[in-house]
Amino acid sequence: PSIFCRTPQEHLEYQWRKSIQLPHTPPERHVRVYLFLEWQEGRDDKELLDNLLYLKADVPLEPTGKLSLLRIREMWGLEKCVPIDQCRRMAFKSAHSDYLSPIAIGVLADENGVLKLFEPRPSDATIAMREKRMQYVRRYQAETTWLYETAIQKVD
Repeated sequence: PSIFCRTPQEHLEYQWRKSIQLPHTPPERHVRVYLFLEWQEGRDDKELLDNLLYLKADVPLEPTGKLSLLRIREMWGLEKCVPIDQCRRMAFKSAHSDYLSPIAIGVLADENGVLKLFEPRPSDATIAMREKRMQYVRRYQAETTWLYETAIQKVD
């Protein structure tokens, strides 16, 4: 991730603002993915699901049927993402950190076919970069809001 990439939190805020809804079932050769930003081993995900504290998308599979975790990291500006073994409520240790095999997807997906992932604690450098980006983003939002309100007042 870089300072020019949206942070996972920005993606989550965008998802809330736009009330993004996925189709009832994912398109063919896609897998539905939920990414929890604050998941911890042993934790039930019910509270996170109830409070909509996750990113969601239907992610296309590679021609081989594998799921590219690289694509997911790029899509949401993640440093890492790790599948959740939902039966054990723990991180799944994959043989290949950048892809999940079709077998792994089948085993890890829940009864609705949803594959759940989380981002482990990012490096201190990534955390600092995200904080700096959010300072710039919030300042930009404040300035554009002020300009918009000033323009509306002049029109009135």
